Order: sequence, then C-alpha cells, then structure tokens
Amino acid sequence: MNRTRGGRPTEFDDARLPVPVAGRPAADQMTDVVVIGSNPGALAAAIACRQAGWEVLVVEPGPRLGSREASGPGQLWLPARHGIDDDYATARDYFDRVVGEGDAASSAPRRHAFLTGTGPLAGWLAELGIGLHADRVGDHYPLLPGGRTNQRVVVPQPIETAVIGQLAEVVPHGVTADADTLVDRLEHTARAVGGAARGRRTAHGGAALVVGLLAACQRLQVNIWWDAPTRRLLTTRDEDGVADRVVGVEVRRGVRPVRVFAGRGVIIAQGGFEGDAAARREFLPSPSRPAWTLGEPRSEGVRQLEWAAELGLQLAGLGNAWWRPGLWYPQGKVWDAEQALAAPHGFVVDASGRRFANEAGPGNDFCRALYRRVRELGPESVAWLVIDSEHRHRYPLAGLAPGRVPRGAERAGLISSARTLPELAWKIKVDAAGLQACADRFDQIAAVGVDDDFGRGASPADRARGDRANRPNPCLGAVHQAPFQAVRVVPADLGTKGGLLTDEHGSTLRVDGPMPGLWAIGSAAASVTGAYDPAPGVGLAEAMVAGRAVASAVAGLSR
Repeated sequence: MNRTRGGRPTEFDDARLPVPVAGRPAADQMTDVVVIGSNPGALAAAIACRQAGWEVLVVEPGPRLGSREASGPGQLWLPARHGIDDDYATARDYFDRVVGEGDAASSAPRRHAFLTGTGPLAGWLAELGIGLHADRVGDHYPLLPGGRTNQRVVVPQPIETAVIGQLAEVVPHGVTADADTLVDRLEHTARAVGGAARGRRTAHGGAALVVGLLAACQRLQVNIWWDAPTRRLLTTRDEDGVADRVVGVEVRRGVRPVRVFAGRGVIIAQGGFEGDAAARREFLPSPSRPAWTLGEPRSEGVRQLEWAAELGLQLAGLGNAWWRPGLWYPQGKVWDAEQALAAPHGFVVDASGRRFANEAGPGNDFCRALYRRVRELGPESVAWLVIDSEHRHRYPLAGLAPGRVPRGAERAGLISSARTLPELAWKIKVDAAGLQACADRFDQIAAVGVDDDFGRGASPADRARGDRANRPNPCLGAVHQAPFQAVRVVPADLGTKGGLLTDEHGSTLRVDGPMPGLWAIGSAAASVTGAYDPAPGVGLAEAMVAGRAVASAVAGLSR
C-alpha cells in the first residue's frame, strides 16, 4: 500500500502510526490525516497538520472549494489579539454575558480554548501571508460590560486569485465586499471590474481568505480533492464488533468509491442540515424551510447524524441556527434582510398590524422574537416589512437597487404595492386599523429619534446597520410617503449550529469519552456559542481556532 506526499505515492511508515497493521481495513490510498470539507476552518486544520509534519488530504464533497464562506464577507471575530486595547478577561466577561450558561457544547474548557485561540490565529494568518484589517462593525451587544464597538471584527485584505493558479477556477470569486454601505460596495465592484479589465481577478472578503489559505496549502503540498463526497467512515472494531477507532474514509471520485486510510485520523470540518427539509422539521423551530437558508443548502449534517448513531457519538445544539432575518420571494429565493430592516422609513408587523421587535437589532434576537410571535399567533401567521417611497428610493431591497419597483417584481409576488396603507393591509391580509395605528405611532417615534417601544437605534450596533446620514437616529424615519410596499419577512439562517459534541481539543465524544481518530470542527460540531451570537464573524473564527487546536491534538498522538 502507498500513501500520498504532495500528490505522489510514497511508502507508508508503519512505525509512526497509532493503528496496528493487523487492525487496518483495506484501503486504496493512505495518508496521515483526512480533512472533510474545504471551508476556512478545514483549510486551517489541513495547513496546521501539514506544518506539524503530517501528510494531509482534503476531500471536498462539492465541485467548488471554499464552501459558502468563500461567498461571504469573511468576517472574523478576533478579540484579545496583539495591537488592540483588549484582553482575555474582558472578552471572556462579554462572551459569558451573551452566551449565558449555554449547553453541553458551551463548556468552560471549550470557551477558554476558543477565546485563548483568537489572538494567536491572527498572528498565524499573518505568517501565512493573509493580511487583515479592522471592519467597521463591532460586537452585537457593545453596551454590555466587556463589549466593544470596534477593533474585534476583522476582514481579509483583497488578494489576486493568480496566486493559486488554476485552482482559482473552482473558487467562488464574485465581489464580496466587507463594507457596510452601498457606496463602499460599489467601490469594491469598480476595483474588481478594473482588475478584470487588466487581466487580473481580485478576491475580497471570504473569497480572499479562502484564496490565501489555498495558496498556503499549495506551498505546503496539501493534497486536495474536490467533487469527492464522503460515503462512510472506516473504522477498526473490538472483539465485540463495536467500532473503537476511526481510521479513514470512503469517498466517491467520479463513478467509483475510493478507500483512504488515515493513519492519524479524520477531521470532519463541514456539516449542517439546513438543506434537508426533514431534519429542519425535526430539530428547528417551526416554520422552517430549506428555501430560507441564505448560504448553501447543505445536508452533510444528516449523514453525520447517521454516523453519530452508528458510532455512539453525542450530539448537541440541534435546535440552533445562525439566524438572520430574510426577505422571501415565495416563488424563488430569500435575501438577507439585515440592512433593509435597519434602514429608516420601514418597520416589521405581524398579522395584527403591530410591531413586535427591534428591527435593527442583532439578527438572532429578531428571529427569536419572530418565532415567539408565531407561537402566540399561530403557525399560519406571517410577518411583513412595510416601507414607503423614501425607503424604496434610498435603499436596496430584496435584490433590487434603490428606485422604483419593477412591474415584474409585483406580478411575481415579491413585493406588494399600494397607494394607501389600508389598501396595502388588504393585499397582505393584515389588520388595517392595526397597521394604520402602527404607522402613526412610528411617525411619532421617528420625529423624536427615540424608540420607546423596542429600542430601535439605541445601540451603536443598531446604528451601524442603519443609515448613518439619517438624523437624528440612523434607524428611524417616518413611513407616510406613498406608494407603500410590503415584503414577507422570514426567520432565515446562515446555516445550522448543532452537530457532533466535541471537547476543547475538537475530539468527538461518546458517553465514555473521546472517539479515537475522529475530530469535528466548524459546522460539523455543535457551536460553543449555544443559542446566541455575540458578534459578526464568531462562527468563522470558532471554526479556524478549532482547526488549529485539532492539529495540535493530532500531533500529540502517540507515535
């Protein structure tokens, strides 16, 4: 049998492995570590394992590298890093206040491992040649003790895709600006178009992070397969026939299965069941649909649930997701509603025509409030973003640039439009008297710039999501200029948060302790944040910190 080194077969050194020869399953290829997934957390684990001297194979189930993170903003929450006015104790105080007691996945050792790993991650990325700069946003709850309005959230600096050669063809490279205003996004677009005209492509945001990590993988000769979904885990078994160690994977390459023996073990770095309707119905609050996922509608997490049952692995956090309000087109896709809901000249109402939450607050809080309202009013209740002409002419909405509403958008059911609020109420089946009363009250709130009902725009985080040029409150503006429009609001998500329960080293856990040879990070593992979301970029930072921690655990195995 052989293993791979930089894509070339080499002899396998039995003396280095914790698995006896006699206990190994048949294999077509051999390596030290297999990483399932190619998102930033997976690539961080692969690079760190390779730096420790191990041969690594990355197997990506889909046809493109980087997963959904490559199309996102690439935000990383990195408190207590060198060069900023922050420390572990302050960040830990803030984190504990937001997350609270948490669940099994949010143990004290896991919190400590995460928060002590964010600072070193920043330095490690710099060593890899991945530049970072501070984003304009801060923590979701900056007014809490330990909270910050800036410094902790960073984004990757743009990078030319030429550094990864032909791999650039399998990495999403659309413009993914980290900026939070329309002008900034247009500037990013202009730079990208200019680069393309000169024969260069520049990656921004999450794509820049993925490109930088892939460049490091190439330098270190990490083996990467894409379009290679994992069919099953390979295990050794004890005398009773019970699986006692994970030692590899079987993946599909083209039309045939390939068994890969991993002498040190397997790292599952990609999961989530947001694309599976049955799993959503079983675990997430109702209503819940795969169409409401803002990221890739993945279902790798369903297979991991099956693996957990087969191997006796514990699970946690299955009822949680990275919630984000969405604007839903029933015949099509869902759009991120965060900016539209925070902008002035609009509010969200339920079937009674009443507001029920701070529309500019953290997305997790808004969606939790929306679900509470559904439980109160019944599963058929629907929420709507109601805006006037000022909002429509100033701000983007559900994929539409500021301006008039195209006729096709209304005919297709994306937007309902009316000359008066009573007419709009009739169209969207909302109580007309309640809607008019809500608009009158909102006009009063907007005039003074203070939302005494739900605190919209009171937090610096709220105001950062609104229109900073709007006075006196970036999030408040009257809704009284005809015509009026309404778009359905749903509890969307960036992915599910639950998965395999792990310890602070990323080891998957059975009731009797860790499962040898199997680690889980990122969307494959239950998040340390539990049901809450402390800041932008926490999930991505958690995955990458865990990737480096797993590499240390792999390196610590007996030789």
